[in-house]
Amino acid sequence: MLSMISYAEENGIKKGEKRGEKKGENRLGTLMNILLKNKRYSDAKKASEDEEYREELYKEYKL
Repeated sequence: MLSMISYAEENGIKKGEKRGEKKGENRLGTLMNILLKNKRYSDAKKASEDEEYREELYKEYKL
């Protein structure tokens, strides 16, 4: 019984991680699309390398 619970928990964790990854990829893709449309190339480069700067841009664009 315990192993079934462990399996279910592990399976749920994996599904949650996949959903989180997908959501994060979509968020980053949206940000990059906005920056590129606005010809903010240096911001796109910096956002791809700097997590803190990326978070600032997410707030700026309400993502």
